[in-house]
Amino acid sequence: MNEFEKIQKMYEDGFRCIRYDDTKDGDMSIYLKNFESEASEAMRISGFDEKMKVKSFVNDNSMR
Repeated sequence: MNEFEKIQKMYEDGFRCIRYDDTKDGDMSIYLKNFESEASEAMRISGFDEKMKVKSFVNDNSMR
């Protein structure tokens, strides 16, 4: 399972992105939290395509 699939699974389990930091030529850090269980998780994403998929997924699934 790749990082993107892990994030999708975490969203299914109630986690939400509370922040992500992306550097132009480096890894992206993403911070997720489940507000029901108070669990939190941090992940690092590398590779341009993978980072773009994660950003798109988070933005499409964010509360507006």
